[in-house]
Amino acid sequence: MEFRRLSAAFYAQFINCEEILTKEERPYYVLVLELDGLMYAIPLRSHITHPYCYISNSINEQKSGLDYSKAVIISDLAKHTDPAPVTIRQNEYNVLKQQEFLIKKKFSSYVKSYKKEIRRRQKVQTLPVSSLCRYSTLKYFHKELGLI
Repeated sequence: MEFRRLSAAFYAQFINCEEILTKEERPYYVLVLELDGLMYAIPLRSHITHPYCYISNSINEQKSGLDYSKAVIISDLAKHTDPAPVTIRQNEYNVLKQQEFLIKKKFSSYVKSYKKEIRRRQKVQTLPVSSLCRYSTLKYFHKELGLI
């Protein structure tokens, strides 16, 4: 299980993609995960209020964990991530490490659902955009996902 930060080069390449999370004062930490030959970076976030995530910590109704809806595809790990070590809270790391298999399984399910929904909308373009697709950062990676 590897955590990193996205690099300035990544953000420069995707500067016009409003759904991609950016914080200049404190960059997001991401879990780097390989799935079906693609490398994904799934951000750790606080205050998650939607179901497209893996909650690793919940205190006073404030949920934090991995936000699948803000995952991005990394085409060049060396260029698009910062190699400097990243440290997350030990209790959060323990939860995520213990559930690594489940996280990958649920993320895979999320990606499959996203692709299925996009293909459905490609066939019937008058369908409303679901919450699954509306705020997802995967919309910037349709070529890599085989949706173009």
